[in-house]
Amino acid sequence: MTNNKISALLSVVLFSLLFACTENKPIIPCLSCGDNGITIIEPGTTVKKALLEEFTGVRCVNCPKAQAEVANLQSESVYGENLIAVSYHAGFFSEPYPESTNNFTTNTGTDILNFLDTPIGYPSGVVNRRQFEGERGLQIIQFATWGGFVAQALDDDALIAITIKNSFVPDSRLLSTVVEITPLALIAEDLNITVLITENNVESVQLTGDGIVDDYAQKHVFRTMLTGNFGNPISASLQISIPNQETFSFTLPEDWVAENCSVVAFVHQANGGTEVLQVEELNITQ
Repeated sequence: MTNNKISALLSVVLFSLLFACTENKPIIPCLSCGDNGITIIEPGTTVKKALLEEFTGVRCVNCPKAQAEVANLQSESVYGENLIAVSYHAGFFSEPYPESTNNFTTNTGTDILNFLDTPIGYPSGVVNRRQFEGERGLQIIQFATWGGFVAQALDDDALIAITIKNSFVPDSRLLSTVVEITPLALIAEDLNITVLITENNVESVQLTGDGIVDDYAQKHVFRTMLTGNFGNPISASLQISIPNQETFSFTLPEDWVAENCSVVAFVHQANGGTEVLQVEELNITQ
């Protein structure tokens, strides 16, 4: 065989080997990926948080004790920042005193109170809008027991992750909020998202066990809804590990202290149920 023929034969062999390597790469399966190739965040890797909706009023003598109980729970490591509270001033104990400089009652607070059932007394709390075993309804009036129900709610796996991103312009007092919702498991039911603003340490006239106090510091006061009162439908198709964004904007009134205001966002059942699946909170100046 001549040298030319040998060279030609070697070229054919090398080309065939190169072609075979290019077209027949071994397929290595990704054991942690979904069908779309995106890494799935397994349930349990995101912390489950609990929402405590407190119904209170300036004429409720025991309501300051309930707010102190919430503060105690939030100071404990077992709850800490995983317990997020919203206080609605609603019901017959919430009417402001003649000398009050703040009126915390809102039509939204009344709507939420009616939606979650009017309690037989105040203060009252609803944990994750869930009815717990042994309770007749969503409202729990014995505030000393709230911690036990919050612990039960925190024991569940987180099926959704929520991320809040705030942008606040002090001069215009314009707040822009982006809420990201990321499913961590397959969720077939319809869901709503509720987004609202609370304010901390708002001084007001308040009835206490020691009488009427002129400068009582109200905690996590509900201020306004950025969605509908009962949330907005999550219209996007929810896919595991793929975030969905919702954007909101609001101009803060001059008498609200921006540094004391927070955005609270929670995802909850929309049809045939009320339960909150996940909740998150972030100060608007962060």
